Amino acid sequence: MANSETVSEAISETMSETMSKNTTDENLSSVNGAESQHEKPVDIRRSAMDLLARREHSRLELARKLHKRFSKYESIEIVLDQLVQDQLLSDKRFTEAYVSYRKRAGFGPVKIASELRERGINDALADKFLYQNSEDWRASAAAAKQKKFGANTAIDLKEKLRQHRFLLYRGFRRDDF
Repeated sequence: MANSETVSEAISETMSETMSKNTTDENLSSVNGAESQHEKPVDIRRSAMDLLARREHSRLELARKLHKRFSKYESIEIVLDQLVQDQLLSDKRFTEAYVSYRKRAGFGPVKIASELRERGINDALADKFLYQNSEDWRASAAAAKQKKFGANTAIDLKEKLRQHRFLLYRGFRRDDF
């Protein structure tokens, strides 16, 4: 028992020393301007470009990711405006790529539209790419159904309802199947 109490006391002393040192270091770094060195617009743009090099992002998605890394809201907005002006960031391009990607993955227009809204894409832009060719959604629904359930058609009502629920969950409308 004496050993466990000694260990507990040593741990608590070490933690309090570490916390007081960290607090002192934070105060010094903010006084010396070390915090502002890490949030230069060049660094924010570089980080944004790194993210855009991997895949297309919506403006809202990119802003959220940059806000996790940097705290200067104004600088982030300026960088985002520059990226849009330089045509490196485009919600239209993102929407087109995202719809194509999710459609190939077997999801329907309702689910994709919902996901686009979460990513800051307005409904008008989403609808432009979602409903260009409504016949494609029927083929996509049939492919998703066949992938999940095989080529067998449902004979009994219970199985038909199960397949319909699956397609509704995947974001297809009743018109699509």
